[in-house]
Amino acid sequence: MWLDEVPGRVAPSARAAVEQRWRRARTWLRVAASFCAVELVVSVLGLAWSLVTEGSTLPLTAPRGTQDLVGWVFAAVLVGLPIPAAVWLAKRAADGVDWRRKPHGWHLHSAVVGPLQALGLLLALIRVVGNGVLSWWQPVVLLVVGTAIPVLATEAARRAVLRAPLHELGGSEFLLRLPLRSSQGGAEDSLLLTEDRLRLTVRTAAGRPARQPSTKDVELSAIIGVGVRPSSPEDLPWAWLSDGRGASVPPGDVVVVRTRHDEQLLPVDPAFADVLSARVAMRGRAPERLEC
Repeated sequence: MWLDEVPGRVAPSARAAVEQRWRRARTWLRVAASFCAVELVVSVLGLAWSLVTEGSTLPLTAPRGTQDLVGWVFAAVLVGLPIPAAVWLAKRAADGVDWRRKPHGWHLHSAVVGPLQALGLLLALIRVVGNGVLSWWQPVVLLVVGTAIPVLATEAARRAVLRAPLHELGGSEFLLRLPLRSSQGGAEDSLLLTEDRLRLTVRTAAGRPARQPSTKDVELSAIIGVGVRPSSPEDLPWAWLSDGRGASVPPGDVVVVRTRHDEQLLPVDPAFADVLSARVAMRGRAPERLEC
């Protein structure tokens, strides 16, 4: 089944901990998927009932009959489209990564599918009972509940995987997106740890935001050492924005990543050093622990 096994490789030393996280996460993912599927089935049954009872009486040549038919077709498309569209998009992600390994993006699927599926259910209900029968608050409750349950369930799944401490996930191939600390407090600076690289994305780290984000990839296979130390006023910029400005290292501890080519400072939670070391070790030899 699509939610049975932990997606991607898992190091033997981390398997028990990662599988425990995944079991909790997949339970919530199944709640979200099952709820949307039930909405789909109920909506289809409602539309089918509406078509059987009213379809033969629609005067297709009359303006009113044509309007009813268009409304019925619109409801049918809205009911049947969200889940297949979400599955199609998940399988054709631009980065080619299995959506199950990207917990930071799980809520995006439910935030789109949930409201659309709830709206489709509401339209199907209106086709069956008529718009005048429903009180004003009933559609509101239906839309709120239909949106909240899948969104909250996928958020619970995300938290089940990404709860602290994160070092256990270093021995897996789950993608981890973490904020980067900056003196300006910018929210558009982050790092993404994949199965084979570390990608830095910065836009606000040097005060005034740059027009475009700047990215830098560090291949995990090139990392030879990882450590933690306090930042120093003598440190060189840790990142360069797309407009050429350098970002000064903010106060506090920084993770030091030494590669065969250079040394990269990361203003991030020091616990990330253990996560990164474990992820690098999955690809071969564990990096040296730097005593900074």
